[in-house]
Order: sequence, then structure tokens, then C-alpha cells
Amino acid sequence: MTDAKQREFDHLFQEAEPGRKGQILECAMSVFDEYGYDAGSMREIASRVGVRESALYRHFAGKEAILKALIRVVGTAARDEALAFIAGIKGDDIRSEVLAVIENRRQAVLAYGPLLRLILPIAPRNPEILDEFRTEIFLPAAVGIIAKVTEIDGVLGVPDADATRGVRVRGLVSLLIGYLATSVFLGDEQDQPMADVAIRIMCWDAD
Repeated sequence: MTDAKQREFDHLFQEAEPGRKGQILECAMSVFDEYGYDAGSMREIASRVGVRESALYRHFAGKEAILKALIRVVGTAARDEALAFIAGIKGDDIRSEVLAVIENRRQAVLAYGPLLRLILPIAPRNPEILDEFRTEIFLPAAVGIIAKVTEIDGVLGVPDADATRGVRVRGLVSLLIGYLATSVFLGDEQDQPMADVAIRIMCWDAD
């Protein structure tokens, strides 16, 4: 993570929720990242904030409310950053642009990894958290991605683009998420081959 990104991330909570609420969210993110959501307690969060546990409940009903707030603050920041980057893709040099997307998302994983590690185990077993994630992050991101893919399909003249776009986008997102996860576990980077696979999935390699 660059120093600039770290500074931006450090100030994210206070910019979104100035004052005590932002401080609570910052400390909660630290506690959950260290202990996990289940083991991370309101007592520990209060200790790091420097207040009594009862003081937290004046701002949040409990841990689930804090987690939802983290999704809204951190998750939407990651979403908006990704969509802003994707908006700059024109399709003029698609391979270089796809490579840039992969690198951008790798940096995002470093910056927003604590929230992702927190949400992924919880969402499948907590319908309210899953709905928050879908509503705040996934669905708006999907709209932006599909709009950009529609634009690039037109630039590159993809045949039957409308009929295949949904499954192509799903394949692309699955590839990128899976690749970024495996590159963390395996400790390697195969960006160029993955970019080639992504381009083939999207049918953007036609002459």
C-alpha cells in the first residue's frame, strides 16, 4: 500500500463519521481485524476508544450495527474507487487496460483487505449483513461494470454482445476475484496470462 493510500484510509472513518462515531469505527475495524468478528468484543472496542462500553451504545446498537456502518463507509469507498478507475477505460488498448485493472484491484485488496476478510465469512450466515453488502457494494458496482462493458463491446464490435454480456461479466468478475485470492495464497503474480484469459472470456480478442 502506498503512503498516500494509507493516509487516505486512515482518515476515511473521520471523514465519513466525524467525531466519536468515526473513532469507534476505526477502533472496531482494528479489533475485528485482530480478533475476528465473533471474538472481537464491544468491551475491547470501548477500551481502544478510551470510553466505557456503555458509551458505545449511544452511537451503535451493537456489533452488527457497527459492521453495517463499516460496510457503508469502507465498502462504498472501495466500490467508488473501483468504478472511478473503470470509468477511464476506453477500449483503445484493451490488454494494457485490463492489466491496469488487475493491478488496481491488487492495490485495493491491500488497502481494503481487512474489511473483505471480515465480511466474507460472515455474510453467508447473516442475511442482514449479506443484504447490506449486496445493496451498498455489489449491486451498484455491477451496474457500473455492465455499463462500461456495454461501451467497450460497442467499441470492439463484439458479436451477440447483448445476449452474452451477463454471463461474460460474471465470468470476468469470478476470474478476477479468484485470481487475486490465489495470488495472495500462492505468493505469485500472473497478471499477463490472466489478462489474456479475461480478454478471451469477454470476447475482446476478435480481429
